[in-house]
Amino acid sequence: ACAPCLCQRVAGFLHLFPFDPLRSKAENRLQRRPRSTSMKDRQNSKAQSDRTSSMESECSPDSRLIAQVPRKSVYDQLNQILISDERLPESIILINTMEWQGQVGDFLTPIVSTCSAADVQAAFNTIVTRIQRFCNCNAQTPPTMKVAVAGDQSYLSTILRFFVEQLANKTPDWLSYIRFLVIPIGSHPLAKYVASFDSRFNSIFMDTAWRELFCRTERPASDNIDVAGRVVQYLAGANVSHQFPISEAMLTYKQKSPDEDSCQKFVPFIGVVKVGIVEQSLSTSVDSDDAMGGNTSILSSPTPPTAGPYGKEIGGTPPQSPSVSTALSGAGEVMGLQVDYWTWQGPEKKKEGEKRDVGLKNTLKSNFRSLQVSRLPCGGELTPPPSMAMTVVTKEKNKKVIFLSKKPKEKELDSKSQVIDGISRLICTAKHQHTMLRVTIDGVEWNDVKFFQLAAQWPTHVKHFPVGIFGYTKPV
Repeated sequence: ACAPCLCQRVAGFLHLFPFDPLRSKAENRLQRRPRSTSMKDRQNSKAQSDRTSSMESECSPDSRLIAQVPRKSVYDQLNQILISDERLPESIILINTMEWQGQVGDFLTPIVSTCSAADVQAAFNTIVTRIQRFCNCNAQTPPTMKVAVAGDQSYLSTILRFFVEQLANKTPDWLSYIRFLVIPIGSHPLAKYVASFDSRFNSIFMDTAWRELFCRTERPASDNIDVAGRVVQYLAGANVSHQFPISEAMLTYKQKSPDEDSCQKFVPFIGVVKVGIVEQSLSTSVDSDDAMGGNTSILSSPTPPTAGPYGKEIGGTPPQSPSVSTALSGAGEVMGLQVDYWTWQGPEKKKEGEKRDVGLKNTLKSNFRSLQVSRLPCGGELTPPPSMAMTVVTKEKNKKVIFLSKKPKEKELDSKSQVIDGISRLICTAKHQHTMLRVTIDGVEWNDVKFFQLAAQWPTHVKHFPVGIFGYTKPV
């Protein structure tokens, strides 16, 4: 290779390392001021910094130890794909290789294999950096890059977190620069929803052969389906972006030391938030994904198999012991909770001068067997409502029945299930001050939560997550 080409390759390699001092010096000399960051965004950066720092910081010392540096192989793979600043690749595949299911796609190209949140962050940050460098070097708008995400819902949740962080300080036109392609490997409520209105997606990723392959606990001796062929079809044909609304979860959880204050986290989500026991018999369409190889049910398994390396790092709490992991697995467990929620009022119901998202406050205070909140539309609706839906199962005592010559006794507890739509905001707390909650957000588990609050809409301009689809044709 000629000397100039070699220098370009070395400079490109150094540019991938975010903490390399050589890279920082080179950027100060060579890189022009990014033209895609507006003055308005820079002025609003301070307001966003509080939320971003809460998402990035790890308050627990144990969590800081868990967060590892990205592997060198991640940068090596990125170097082979992102070769030039003058040209961006049409697609790139991020795959979770923590379980054998992710290793099935090792032969796919162009691929970046990740096995921790640090790997995912390094990969996505590098993609954003390269798009920015393309903008700095070219007058035209960059083409939409397809970023395929091969993993379960918790893996997609990790991608979503870094997407929200990175684009918070970018201009709105950046929202069209990336399109995410969902390749379901494991439990994936969002993929099931996409399959409800995209027949081609449904035939590729929701048929029996695909589900049977990836629901196994061990890798089979031979694969009966063409995994690569299906992925290639998706990469080539997913040219439409479906916009999924991004909601916000604010978690307040305790620290290990009694002298430390509570810590807050702001977590974006696009799917389902769960607390406590979720029984299969009461599951909805976004909840019954056992055939996909993962366990969305807290009753059968507290954490999906692939959620650990991503969920624990993001969660900011130390790893839990096996005894704690199964504390809520008993079918007779109930949780004393208070849920305050505000129902969304349509534009026709709002008075002049009334604040946005002001609605009627309601309170549920009971013993809950399960509680889950979904941001995904029901029944295959294409247009998502501007609100959330909550499904609760409560335990209710029957009236006392008096028998002759016996003391009054209570009948067995009965379960009552109800679905509440149109929720714009929700706050959930435990009845007892010392009771800690375990909250699962899009498959990622958070422990030692004192209380949490959900809002139907993420507060920054990054309000939607673009997912690539073939088109809007419902399966027969």
